[in-house]
Amino acid sequence: MKRPLTTSFSAPPPTQAASPEPATSTATTAASWRDVAPFAAALIATLEGIETGPKAGPAMRAHRSAMRRQGAAAAALGGSEALEAVLHQVAEADAARAAQRLALIREAWTGLPGAGA
Repeated sequence: MKRPLTTSFSAPPPTQAASPEPATSTATTAASWRDVAPFAAALIATLEGIETGPKAGPAMRAHRSAMRRQGAAAAALGGSEALEAVLHQVAEADAARAAQRLALIREAWTGLPGAGA
């Protein structure tokens, strides 16, 4: 048994005021520290896994792939500025290991748009 229609749809739905568009899109604005912090944290966790685990084989390929995915996501967020911000945060996290970590990241990011040479 069907229930009778109890709501009248004779009145048109209320129109919502158009929200103002931002002056610039997110792709063209500089990535803030908060925007890239999750990428830096993921890279640091991956790098810690590399430092404590095997340096070759399937595990290392998986680590490189994870670093590349994080770089691609950061590049999609803010291009080369976001990638530089991520590198800066990784370097600040542990100054003693910064050179080695940045070398591993740059190797994994080779060929990414905005990664530079």
